[in-house]
Amino acid sequence: MSGQNIENQRTKQSVSPREIIFRYIRYLPWIVISLAVMLVAAYIKLRYSTPIYNVSSKLLVSSQTMQGGRGDKFDDIFMTQRSEKINDEMELIKSRSMAARVIRSLGMQKSIYNIGKIRSTIVYPGDVPFNFEILEISDSSRGFGVQISFQDKQFTLNEQPQKHYYNEVIAQSGAKFRITANNKSWQGFTSNNFIVSWSPLERMAAGLSGSINVNRVNDYTNMLALSYQSENTKLGVDVVNQYIEEYRQSSLEDKKEIAARTLEFINEQLKAVFDELGGVERNLQKYRESKRVFNPEAQAQLSFNELSESNKQQAEHGINLKITDYLIDYLSDAKNRNRIIPTMMGISEPALLQQITEFNKFQLDRETALKTTAPNNPRILGLETAIEKLRTDMIETLRNVRQTHTLALEEIEKKGREANQLISAIPAKEKQLLEVKRQQSILQELYQYLLQKKLETAIASASTISNIKVVESAMSSGVPVSPNRKSLYILAILVGIAIPGGIIFLIEYLNDKIKSKSEIEQLTDAPILGEVGHAEEKNALVVTRNNRKFLAEQFRIIRSNLQYILPNAEKPIIMVTSSYSGEGKSFVSTNMGSVLALSGKRTVILEFDIRKPKIMKGLGMLERKGITNYIIGNVSFSEIVHPVPEVEGLYVIPCGPVPPNPAEMLLNERIEQLFKDLRMQFDAIIIDTAPVGLVSDALTLGRYANATVYIVRHNYTLKKQIQLIDDLYQNKKLPHLSIIVNDINARGGYGGYYGYGGYGYGYGYGYGYGYGGNGTANGYFENGTTKPKGWKKWLPGLKK
Repeated sequence: MSGQNIENQRTKQSVSPREIIFRYIRYLPWIVISLAVMLVAAYIKLRYSTPIYNVSSKLLVSSQTMQGGRGDKFDDIFMTQRSEKINDEMELIKSRSMAARVIRSLGMQKSIYNIGKIRSTIVYPGDVPFNFEILEISDSSRGFGVQISFQDKQFTLNEQPQKHYYNEVIAQSGAKFRITANNKSWQGFTSNNFIVSWSPLERMAAGLSGSINVNRVNDYTNMLALSYQSENTKLGVDVVNQYIEEYRQSSLEDKKEIAARTLEFINEQLKAVFDELGGVERNLQKYRESKRVFNPEAQAQLSFNELSESNKQQAEHGINLKITDYLIDYLSDAKNRNRIIPTMMGISEPALLQQITEFNKFQLDRETALKTTAPNNPRILGLETAIEKLRTDMIETLRNVRQTHTLALEEIEKKGREANQLISAIPAKEKQLLEVKRQQSILQELYQYLLQKKLETAIASASTISNIKVVESAMSSGVPVSPNRKSLYILAILVGIAIPGGIIFLIEYLNDKIKSKSEIEQLTDAPILGEVGHAEEKNALVVTRNNRKFLAEQFRIIRSNLQYILPNAEKPIIMVTSSYSGEGKSFVSTNMGSVLALSGKRTVILEFDIRKPKIMKGLGMLERKGITNYIIGNVSFSEIVHPVPEVEGLYVIPCGPVPPNPAEMLLNERIEQLFKDLRMQFDAIIIDTAPVGLVSDALTLGRYANATVYIVRHNYTLKKQIQLIDDLYQNKKLPHLSIIVNDINARGGYGGYYGYGGYGYGYGYGYGYGYGGNGTANGYFENGTTKPKGWKKWLPGLKK
């Protein structure tokens, strides 16, 4: 059978679960040991790892505006909606600037650790039984640390012998600091040794911003979940709560800035109106004193009513013109380029109000984005482009509004001139007096209006509330999230199985030796005559008359199976061979001869393994004249046949001296005469030949045999050697070839046999005269065991 066909059969055949179990059960102790080691390692890690706790909180970010006014002209001055894009808010919370605010508020640049025998644990600042006050740091861009060992009222630093005292100013590690005592208890600490470290703000902010987690609860709400993992639960709760507080303050700062700018604008207008009103009142007093005019006639007063109303409208449009001019100058001034502007309700044009609202929205979005991104970010550049476009559009709109108010003012002045013509008859003194009083009344009304708006804006600023609502306060999980006890033990079990499992898989995958009967059946069609277990006995002869052990019974089964292979052979000649040395060929030959002799057949064993004879040694018999002496004619047939003392009816013909040309001697014509004499005197003949995988002796002697028994040793014979067996069988190069599986070991994974394995009869062929190896000059060596080299010599011990 070709190698390709063998591979195809191997693919088609499946290994039974029973075989898999018996194959791998021998590795069970290693798996148990690996599991135990991994579980112990997991326990040690849990015992000495620092537990990490998760602290979480939930807050709702709602869209709100400052409450101010009741729909009057200045209700929306500097009052714009704050952008509530939830993703921007999440990035703002996670930004380094927000982390820096939290660190400054909690003093987190300074950390204190309690030193234990195995690990050091962080200590909550409020629980430390001493105060560590940093007075000066030489280089704030670099951190420093100091180890403190307390002894009564003294302490040492960095394991140095010099002792220090409380309240002493110490200069060390690039800093000046002082340690003072407090009334906190020393109980609960693993030792009196501590480490105090100080880190730069930038480094701490980078670490904290990467540690805080902010996520939306779901996609349909603006509720955010904040979480932070810390060794100390109290410190973790403080961090999360302070994050919420700093975020709330950040949201209020924008609104307070709008209110502050609004009050600034109103105060400027109040000052200007107050100054102007003061000038009008002084002019009125001077006029009365100089002209002696105090009570104008009622008719003259009535004449001025219409003109007063006209002047009032003129004043309102004048205010609008001032606001318009103010906004034009405000937008044109470069210093206000990135500042928000007031949304003047004195201007009734909706388009302009919408533009101002959008402008302020873009400015606030830009400020918020700059807290988390660089100025050259595409989003920042896009907002700046939109701001500049709106600025240009608003200036153009304001100019149009100014033109509208100018035309309206001209119309009102025209009506005023008409009213003046109606009262032209009023005496000049009374007319001038009423004009001054009219100006005073207009300014007083404007001043009162500005005072009212200032009060409303102040009230609105004082009542400003945050748009952040805490739904769940910061709380610790109470159970460590790291290390996770359950997950770690599960991982330990998986690793404990995976590591030996992987090694076992590689061993089995790389093992190209026969491990089961089914593998032989997959690789060849040659029949299996029988199976032989492992022999613990030192003597090669295990089959005797009174031996009823399992191993002896296996050879009796083989004797029965021979009847099916050679049903018509009266005097069978059975040749025993193998692929190479160490497969138990001579052991099987000896015991097959014994089991046939016990059945009443006069049986002889021929030691035709001329290069390396083992039969006589295995039977405990001395070397005598044998086959090679007979071939060269030195002895007669009767002189080379020797009985085996332990088994009646069993004889052996030894090899004799090892010749230099074994292959040529097997072609001698006396070999045929030898077999003729054997057939006449014996009922069964066993030929123990050299391995067919190494030399051609078996092929030469095969013409004298009726059947061939090929020995395959469990977990020893290579799978590729089965190809040789299949070739011999398919091409009928050897008569009636069948297989005996030797050295079956149940613990070695051979599908269920128990208590037995292979006969430790390993002996190695080299390549002296065909094979032999490390022996004498004639190619034969006495040590019959092939010793593995290198790392392979440890494998038998490991498997055992």
